[in-house]
Amino acid sequence: MKEFLEFKLLEWGNYLLTVGDLVIVFLIFGGTKILSWLIRKAYNKRFSGTRDNRGRKFALIRLTGYIIWTFSLLMMLQAAGVKITLLLAGSAALLVGIGLGLQQTFTDFLSGFILLIDHTIEVDDVIEIDGMVARVENIGIRTSTLVTRDDISVIVPNSKITGSNVINWSHTKEHSRFHIPIGVAYGSDEELVRKVLLDCASDHPGILKQPPPFVRLEEFADSSVNFKLYFWTSEVFRVENTKSDLRFSVVKKLKENNITIPFPQMDVYVKQVP
Repeated sequence: MKEFLEFKLLEWGNYLLTVGDLVIVFLIFGGTKILSWLIRKAYNKRFSGTRDNRGRKFALIRLTGYIIWTFSLLMMLQAAGVKITLLLAGSAALLVGIGLGLQQTFTDFLSGFILLIDHTIEVDDVIEIDGMVARVENIGIRTSTLVTRDDISVIVPNSKITGSNVINWSHTKEHSRFHIPIGVAYGSDEELVRKVLLDCASDHPGILKQPPPFVRLEEFADSSVNFKLYFWTSEVFRVENTKSDLRFSVVKKLKENNITIPFPQMDVYVKQVP
């Protein structure tokens, strides 16, 4: 058995790789896989249920995995007979040159670690960046995957997320406030309009009862009296569907109550000049 483990697989100058070295490498690799699986299982048991827990679990699994596999790779290289100190010293100048050429890539890597550690943006968060509303599907070490409302995957460099003004609709609460504008004709019963709008909001299953919806009379415009119906919903990502349902319901109930939604109009008087 000893002779088998000391059998030379590769000999090149001062470098020597034996069967025993290769066995140790495979043992380290297998042990790392088992350790990663156990840690993932422990995190899945510890963090479950809420969106915050899912995001935290994802970040911890990723960071722990990066750390474990980094040390595992160093141990496997050392077990294979590669001198880590000499390798790092010999490649220092090369790494500097690569770093200058791939500066943006390293910035993305650093931004990835910031996103995983900072927790300001997590998996399943609904964010708005550069006018695009999307859900965070995955946070990688260099790029993140966002899914838009059209179910289109967008790959975004991490530095763009950390370096831009990002609206996180899911950061503090699982629900957000939205509104839809409505204009009615002059002469309409304003209190009846408010009642109709609140009834429409209360009938929609996707709109929260608490905080309750409310109506504001915004302005007296040229052709209409303008209201806004405000409501809270936890269906942030698909809120446009909720808004559309509300508009259908509002139009129907306004017609039932003989309340007119006017179109822009202008009266022109022609004066005859003798």
